[in-house]
Amino acid sequence: MKVFHDSRNVAYRMPYGVLPLGDTVTLFVDVWDAPGATVAVRTWVDGQGEAFVDMEEVAPDSHEEAEREGAPVRYKASLTPGEQGIVWYHFVITEANGAMRRYGAREGRSGGPGQLLDWEPPSFRLTVVPAISQTVATQDAPAKAFCDYVVQCEDTVWELDRVLNRSIVGAVIEALASPNAREEVSEIVETLRENCAEETLARAMSLLADRDVTHLVSQGALSWFSANDDVAGFWHRESASSRACIVANASRQNAYDVVLPVREQAVCDAIGGYKVRIVALDEVDGSLVEVSDALPEPPTRYALVHLDPLGIAVLYFHDETRMAKPLAPGAGVLAHITSLPASGPKRSKKKASPGTLGPSAYGFVDWLAQAGMTYWQVLPANPTDEHGSPYAGISAFAGNVRLLDAAASRGVDFDDPETRAAYDDFCQQESHWLEPYACFMAIREKMGEGVVWQDWPDPYRSFDPAVVEADKALRASAEQYRRQQFDFERQWHDVRAYANAHGIQVIGDMPLYVSADSADVWAHPELFQLDEAGNPSLVAGCPPDAFAEEGQVWGNPIYDWDAAKRDDYEWWMRRLERAFDLYDVVRLDHFIGFARYFSIPAGKKAAAGFYRPGPGFAFFKKAFDRFGPLPIIAEDLGSITPGVRSLIAACGFLGMDIIQFAEGGDPLSGYGPRPDKIAYTGTHDNQTLVGYAKSRYPDEDAHAVAEALVHEVVSCDAPIAIIPLQDLFGLDDSARMNVPGVAEGNWTWQATSKELQSALDAASEVAACRSKES
Repeated sequence: MKVFHDSRNVAYRMPYGVLPLGDTVTLFVDVWDAPGATVAVRTWVDGQGEAFVDMEEVAPDSHEEAEREGAPVRYKASLTPGEQGIVWYHFVITEANGAMRRYGAREGRSGGPGQLLDWEPPSFRLTVVPAISQTVATQDAPAKAFCDYVVQCEDTVWELDRVLNRSIVGAVIEALASPNAREEVSEIVETLRENCAEETLARAMSLLADRDVTHLVSQGALSWFSANDDVAGFWHRESASSRACIVANASRQNAYDVVLPVREQAVCDAIGGYKVRIVALDEVDGSLVEVSDALPEPPTRYALVHLDPLGIAVLYFHDETRMAKPLAPGAGVLAHITSLPASGPKRSKKKASPGTLGPSAYGFVDWLAQAGMTYWQVLPANPTDEHGSPYAGISAFAGNVRLLDAAASRGVDFDDPETRAAYDDFCQQESHWLEPYACFMAIREKMGEGVVWQDWPDPYRSFDPAVVEADKALRASAEQYRRQQFDFERQWHDVRAYANAHGIQVIGDMPLYVSADSADVWAHPELFQLDEAGNPSLVAGCPPDAFAEEGQVWGNPIYDWDAAKRDDYEWWMRRLERAFDLYDVVRLDHFIGFARYFSIPAGKKAAAGFYRPGPGFAFFKKAFDRFGPLPIIAEDLGSITPGVRSLIAACGFLGMDIIQFAEGGDPLSGYGPRPDKIAYTGTHDNQTLVGYAKSRYPDEDAHAVAEALVHEVVSCDAPIAIIPLQDLFGLDDSARMNVPGVAEGNWTWQATSKELQSALDAASEVAACRSKES
C-alpha cells in the first residue's frame, strides 16, 4: 500500500493555509494498492477530543484514468470547524481484510508530505482563525482572540530567528551552505506560511529585521534549540518548577547521545516510561559521570538521552512531588475475600460458601503475617452486578453485604444504647451516599431487580427522600438497607484494624466507572452524559487492539467531567474519601481514563468510539489539597500515552508492571520493570502464571516456568511485588478469576484451606526475597 497527502499543496488541501472560522476545507488523499479499503479523517481539537469523518471515493475524471495501471484511488472529505484554534488531523486507512494503517505528518513536522505508519503518527495542523468580518472589530472578544493569534504566529518566528542567529554567530558561510540549516529555515518558514494569514505572516516576518534574538528567546514559554545539524528540539516552561522538552533526531543513519540541563529535581521519559540517566560533569577531566540519588546541585546535572536514527524523546522535568503518599517496600498477595476458604463445617465439593469478613478474613490475615507479607490486595468491596462483577456495581460507596459474616451480624443489637448512638452517627456522617443508596435499594426491591430505574414510574425516577418517607413499606425497607451498611462498616473496619495490627496494609480497588442502573447515576444524573430518558448517550469501553480485535464495549455511562469540575469535583472527592476510609492504599482502576477516556455512542460498536480528554492533573491537585498525600496506586495498563505517563509522574503515583506483558514478549530472558512501578505476576484479568506459561512456552514445563517467573518478579528492583493467590498455588487457567469481555462464569474461584497451608512456605520465600531486595 502507498498513501500520499501534502497539506501544503492545493491539490490535497483546498483552500491552502489558514481557514477562516465558518469556512469549509476539503481534504484529499491518494491510496494505491488497497482494493476495497475505507478511509477516514481523524481529527483532534484540544478540549473537545477526537472525531472521525468518513471520506468518499472520488470518481476518476475519465475512463482512461480509471483504467490506467497503477493509478491511485482518490478520497475526499470536507470539514467545517466550529471554533477557532488548531485542528490536528491524520488519515486512517482500513484495508478490506480489516488491517488498519495511518497516514500523518512526518516526525518533527506538522505539514507538507506525510508518512504511512502502523501506529498513530504525528498529525497535520489546520489553523482556524476568526472570520474576516470579525478581525476588523475593535475592543471586543473576537478582536482580542485575533490579537492572541497574531502573537502565536510571532512566537513561531522566534524559532526561525533562532536558526538565523545560530547560523550568523556560529559561522555564516558554513551554516548557510549546510543542507540541514537550509532545511531548518525552509521548514519553519513553510510552517508559518501554512498557519498564518497573509497579513499576519508579513507582520511577523518583518520582526526579523530588528530583533534582539538572545533577549527574545529568553522570554516566553517556548524556546527552540539545536544540538547539531541533525538534532533539534523545543523547551516549554509550564511553571517555575516544571518544564517539558521535545527533542528529535532527523538523521536516518546516525544515533546521538544528547545532554540536557536539569534544574529541577526529577525527569520523566514520557514516551518509553524508562528512567532517564542523570549525569554530572567530572571536575577533573570534564567527562560525564553517573550520579547517585544524592544529586549535585545545578548546573552540574544533565539528563543523558540516547536518540536512535529518527528517534524522538519527550521529557518532563519537574520538582519532586509530594502528592503521593510513600508506600513501604515489601511483598503482598492479591486475593479477594470471596476467594478465601470458607469457615465452618467441611464444604461440599459441589458448592462452596464464599469467604466472608468473619473467620475467613481473620485466618487469612494470620496466614499473611506468618508468611511475612506486607500487603493484602482485594477487589472492590462495593456491591456486584448480576454476574458477580465488582467493577459495575449498583453503588460506588456502599459495601457488599454478601461479604458479611452471618454470626457477627446476628450479634448486632440496635436496641443497645451504645450501638444505637454509633448507628445514628454513621447515618449522619455518611448521609450523602447512604440516603440515596437506601432509597434506591428500597424502590428497586419494590419494582423488582429486573426493572432498571430508567423504567420506574415518574415518582421514583429521581432521588426524593420524601417519596420513600411517605410510604411505610419503603421506609421500613430503606431502614434495613441502612442497617446492613452499618453492619458492613463495623465488620470491615474490624478486619482492617486486625490486619494493621499484624503489620498488613489493605490495598483496595476503586473502579473508575459505575453501572447505569446504580444509585449513583439515579441520584446524580447531572454528573453523567445521559439522554432525556436517563439512558447513557455515551458508554465506556476500549478501542480495537491486539487483545480484542473488535474492541470492548463495557456499557458504563461516561462522566460529564465539565459538570464535575463546576462542582469542584465534590462527588469525586467524597468517593475518594470513602475509599481512603475503607483501605490503607487505593488502586485506581483504569487510571488512563483520568488522562483521556474512550467513549462509544450508545448502541454502536467499539470501532465507532473516540477519545476525549479527562480531568487530568487538576483533579488530583484538588484531592491533594483536601486530603494531603494520597495513598494511590495507578492502574496504568493498556494503551499508555506520553500524556498518561506525564500525569503519573506529575502526581508521583506508583504504577503497575505485569511480567506477562514484559517488553519483547519473553520474560524468561530477563525482566526489568519500568521505574516507579509495582511488579505483578498477573491481575484478576490475566491468565494465571501457569496458564500463561502453557500458552507462551508450550514446549517447556509450565510449572517450572511459572516458578521462574515468580522469582523474576520478587527479585526485581520494584519497591513492591504482588502475587495473586492462584500463582502462589501454581494453578492453571481453570482457576482464573475473570476473562475480560465474557460476562458468565467469572468471579467464582475459591481457595481451599489445604492449598493455603501448602503454599505457606512459598509465600514465606517470596516475602523473605522481597525483604532482602529492599
